Amino acid sequence: MAAGRLAGRDLRRPPFRLGGIRVLLYHGLTASSENRAPSREGNFWISASQFRDHLNQISKGGYQLALLREVWDRLGAGDEGQPPVVLTFDDGWASDFRVAYPLLLEAGARAEFFVNTGTVGAEGFLKWQQISEMHRMGMSFQSHSHDHVHLLQLSTPLLKRQLRDSKHMLEDRLGSAVDFLSAPFGLLSRRIVQTALQEGYRGVCTSWAWPAQPGKQTIPRIAVCHRTTSSGFSRLLAGNPVWYLPRVTWSGIKYGPRRLLRWPPTPLPLESA
Repeated sequence: MAAGRLAGRDLRRPPFRLGGIRVLLYHGLTASSENRAPSREGNFWISASQFRDHLNQISKGGYQLALLREVWDRLGAGDEGQPPVVLTFDDGWASDFRVAYPLLLEAGARAEFFVNTGTVGAEGFLKWQQISEMHRMGMSFQSHSHDHVHLLQLSTPLLKRQLRDSKHMLEDRLGSAVDFLSAPFGLLSRRIVQTALQEGYRGVCTSWAWPAQPGKQTIPRIAVCHRTTSSGFSRLLAGNPVWYLPRVTWSGIKYGPRRLLRWPPTPLPLESA
C-alpha cells in the first residue's frame, strides 16, 4: 500500500510548494532572429518558440489559464490541485498582435495586455483596430497608465490624470471594465496604490517575484525573460521555493531593502503615502 501511494505521487514536485496564483509577466516576443527586440528591451523579450513551449508546459502540467477578473474574487484559488496561471503582457508592443496573439489562439489561451493608451498607434505599438480584434477574441486589456512615465515622480493631480485617462479611454473604446493597473517600470508607492483604488481599479500589479493572492490590492507578477530555461519555467509553475527565493531577494535589493523586513515581503517600495 505504501508503495502504491509513492508510485501515485508526482516526484517532480517539491515536498513544499508555494501556493497562490502564478501571474506571469511578459513584454515582447520575437518571431525570428531577424525580428529583434528594441535595444532597451532585449533582456525582457523572448522568442516565439520559447512562448509556445511555455504554453505547452502549462497545458501538460494541468494548470488552469485564467484572466485576473476570473480569479481575483475566488478565495482559496490554487489551494487544491494545480494553481491558476495568468499571462500578462506589458507596454502594448506590436508583437503582441503579430506574434503572441496567433500563438494564444492556437493554444486556445487568453492573456491580459497592459497598454499605454498614449502610445497606441505609434510606430512599433498596437493599433486600436488590432486591440479591438484581440478583445473580440477574448483577450483582456488593462491599464499601463496613459504614458510610459515614472508615476512616482508625478504630483497627485498628474498621477490621477494618467490613471483616469487610460482607464476611461480603454473602457470607452472596448466597452468593458478596466479593473487592473500595471505601473510603468514596476515602481509603486502606497500613494499610487491608493490613488488607483480611488480611481476605480481593483488591483495594482507589482514587479515582486512571488505568487499572488486573490483579493489583495497589489498583485505580484513573475517576470519571464529570455534567460528563463524550460526547467526553470517548470519550477516556477510548481512553486518551488528554491527557484523563487533568489529572485525575491534580488527584487528586495533592487527595489528597496525595507521590503525584506517583513515576511511575506510587502510589494510596496520606500515612498510613503
